[in-house]
Amino acid sequence: MIKRIITASCVCFSLALFAQDVIQSDTLQSQMRIGVKGGLSLPSLSDKSDNIYTENFKSFASFEGGIFFNYEITKAISAQIEFNYAKKGGERNEYQPIPPSALESNLPPDIAEQIPPGTVFYADFKNRNELQYFEIPLLLKYTYTYGNDWRFFANAGPYIGFLMKATQVTSGSSQIYFDEDREIALFPETSFDAKTDVKDSLNDVNFGGVLGLGVTKQVTNKSEILFEVRGTYGFIPLQKDETFGKSRVGSVLFSLGYVYYL
Repeated sequence: MIKRIITASCVCFSLALFAQDVIQSDTLQSQMRIGVKGGLSLPSLSDKSDNIYTENFKSFASFEGGIFFNYEITKAISAQIEFNYAKKGGERNEYQPIPPSALESNLPPDIAEQIPPGTVFYADFKNRNELQYFEIPLLLKYTYTYGNDWRFFANAGPYIGFLMKATQVTSGSSQIYFDEDREIALFPETSFDAKTDVKDSLNDVNFGGVLGLGVTKQVTNKSEILFEVRGTYGFIPLQKDETFGKSRVGSVLFSLGYVYYL
């Protein structure tokens, strides 16, 4: 994991330097900026495959933030590399399916032998999936300067994300059923209070796109404050086994930041 992060960082920085050589203006002195930012993220899990295990997940609010380096290529164009922590995922609090593997080890042997392969169980409980990523966006940024203090900007580009931790948090109690219509009960009331590490069942690396809009206000000769609204979307399905869906993770981020001119 550490080697992947170092390699990706070097590649992104090299691309930024390449962009500088290609489109740098010879009439403007370049400027490097460093900044920190963080804010409210509304992540989501989406799956267009109509898989029973991934439908009806809703987003929850979380934190996302990090540091960034911005290199001014022209007065209007700059390249930006970021190193961010992002918490994403979704939750489903309703009657929902349970993978057979989640119950087989808890069934008496005589009952387990009678259950047909591929049987899906159902129960009413709370299910929350929390995914923690280290993400490296590489962005091209366009800036429009208004007056002496205000700068409006738009940015876009790819990002690579490394999954650091994935936890499924379940809670509540319910009967367990053989069918979606709650007609055949398997067990009486059963507790679902648990935290499960599900990282091994998910892909370690994600790749996606970023699109953002924002504004900065200069507060001193060498610093400014920043506000940005950004959307991200991952192109790689989360699950290694597509039996349990092909979810893609995204987010909408509202962030505040501080920028310093080097």
